Amino acid sequence: MARDPILVVVFLRGGADGLALVSPSSDPDFIAARPEGLRVARQGDAAGRMLVQGIADVDFRFHPAAGALADLYDAGDLSVIHAAGLPEATRSHFDAEARIERGLFGSAPPPGDPSGWIGRWLQAAAPGGPMPALAVGAMRPASLVGADAAVAESLADLVVGQGHWLAPQLRARLQSGFGDHGPLGRPMADLLGLSDMINTRLWSEADADFRPYAPDAAYPEGNPVSQPLMTVAQTIKEDLGLRVATVDVPGWDTHVAQEGQFAALAGMLSDALMAFWRDLGPLQADVSVVVMSEFGRRLRSNTAGGTDHGRGNVMFVLGPQARGGRMLGHWPGLANDALEEGADLAVVTDYRAVLAELLSGHMRLADPQVVFPGFVPHPLGLWT
Repeated sequence: MARDPILVVVFLRGGADGLALVSPSSDPDFIAARPEGLRVARQGDAAGRMLVQGIADVDFRFHPAAGALADLYDAGDLSVIHAAGLPEATRSHFDAEARIERGLFGSAPPPGDPSGWIGRWLQAAAPGGPMPALAVGAMRPASLVGADAAVAESLADLVVGQGHWLAPQLRARLQSGFGDHGPLGRPMADLLGLSDMINTRLWSEADADFRPYAPDAAYPEGNPVSQPLMTVAQTIKEDLGLRVATVDVPGWDTHVAQEGQFAALAGMLSDALMAFWRDLGPLQADVSVVVMSEFGRRLRSNTAGGTDHGRGNVMFVLGPQARGGRMLGHWPGLANDALEEGADLAVVTDYRAVLAELLSGHMRLADPQVVFPGFVPHPLGLWT
């Protein structure tokens, strides 16, 4: 039976260095701008995997720690969009994250509209099911503002009273919406219904505890990206009506001593995504994953062995629905006259173009302008 499509949004918080993650390793301007440790080698044991692509006469390579991403690309499951980002320049984390998650620019949005782009999709699509949206973590990202979403680090966290110890009197009070507070009645009933469903499926009477999730793939132990993605995979498999999930991966603000930090981050992301994809098995057909960050890093490294806040960045789309194994968009190059403000990889693909094609091509949204009002994207060809 066909299932509704699901979108997983992985946000790399801190401004990931897209020029290191998918590196223009043969570009002479790139070689001149960075020391060897902040580039990707083309030869030797530390060489990165080359991307077969047709958008530029450049030898692009995945960071050597991102071998699993290279495997997904070579298998035709992963698409790469480089030089993507915000249409408005900002190098503030807070400002960039707020803008990218709201997705509203110029005069198009109504004054004071606080909603996020995923929240607007949820309003437009009005998906049913007990849990259409899940933010894995301690906080709801701004992209989900404007619609209801569960926020939890695990499914067990959504159970009101583990096992069956919730007192009947308290349950009755919650069910009625705290007495005279009528507006709370419906959301409280929804919460308790979801809680009961998860509790029924996951609670073990024999062990007096929740059954541990048994994935169908080996997630790397000690990898902080593994647990959030396992929670998403479990939620999908439990068929709770999930349509969109968000996962935050912090730590990408690499101003100092980037070489070792970045290799660890790239490896964690790459390996956990591969495990998640294998864990889904046949359910891959229902799922697309987009990986994004608030901005990239500067072309030239700094004196502390790191890179500072930049502009253009790389985005990934994972899913068999798209025509993967390709780089999409346009590569502006790294010559000085092609850089933004003489310092940064230019943004030539508005990040909303990628999301709009995901929403229309995968999530079956008829008109992406209900999510990104006033935005008319140039098609990238993810689905052609």
